[in-house]
Amino acid sequence: MTADPLEALELGQRVRIDVLVDDVKPSGERPSLVERLRSLQPELRLVRVLDPEDHFPEPDGGVLLRRPFSLDELENAIAQALKSEPSME
Repeated sequence: MTADPLEALELGQRVRIDVLVDDVKPSGERPSLVERLRSLQPELRLVRVLDPEDHFPEPDGGVLLRRPFSLDELENAIAQALKSEPSME
């Protein structure tokens, strides 16, 4: 577990990541952490954490989770992501 995107990329080169909980708003300025990790691990599953007012156009084959959320809601989102087919985008 890490909050540092560079550390997440380094981990992605060494170990399998089953689910990425992504709390980063999308940015068109640079390749996203998700895109870079999926280039290393196409089977990566995703839970995107959003603020209530955020509008995310597509869930990238992942699960959307809006703040505020409980630990049970986070656990359910991760379980749902693990049951889903990985996105191969």
